[in-house]
Amino acid sequence: MADWMPKREQDLVDLCGKWKAVLSDSQSVAAYGWEQAEVTAVLGKIDAFLNARSGFEADDSSAKRLLKEEAKDAVSSALRDFARTSVRYNKKIPDDVKQTLGIHPADTKPTPHPAPASQPETVVENTVNHYEHRVRALNRGRKDTAKPGDAYGVRYAWQVGGERPPAGEDLPKSRFSRRTSLVIPHTEADQGKTAYYASCYENSKGDQGQWSPVVSAIIG
Repeated sequence: MADWMPKREQDLVDLCGKWKAVLSDSQSVAAYGWEQAEVTAVLGKIDAFLNARSGFEADDSSAKRLLKEEAKDAVSSALRDFARTSVRYNKKIPDDVKQTLGIHPADTKPTPHPAPASQPETVVENTVNHYEHRVRALNRGRKDTAKPGDAYGVRYAWQVGGERPPAGEDLPKSRFSRRTSLVIPHTEADQGKTAYYASCYENSKGDQGQWSPVVSAIIG
């Protein structure tokens, strides 16, 4: 997969402006199932780079250049990571929005690799921080967290409060991870609420297998 990050710095500046507009839209963040904490972290990298570049344009000293280059590397890494985990294979995001963010939509041609056949079992555990839940996707056949051979990673989905959704695909928030364990943070305001979780395996094209049954856990 070719690197989609712009080579020219001005093109990166323009791309950062487009990312900032999408990530700053609270309705889009909710609709695409993005975690606000992760969105805020990416926005921070974008602002740091744009500010560093403006500072260098006003004072092209070696110190300002170093700050700009460090911020440029940091924002490029942040955009790549967020695109890989939360944009490229997120089916809630329209193709035109992905293109705005510089991401070529996933290939819609038939893939020779079928969707994963296995259905994971979702298990929720408390962490040391009682406002966090560790969500595991267990391999039913092996009774451990090893991914089946046809799975590239795991799609986790969740909801805080409200009625129990009937299926995993109905949960509003989601995130893809290559790992079979994911820590999902909550806030003090969520204490005592019920969180609902489910998971499914995905192949490298973003095709999903069968969702696990929805499970629940109390926050706090």
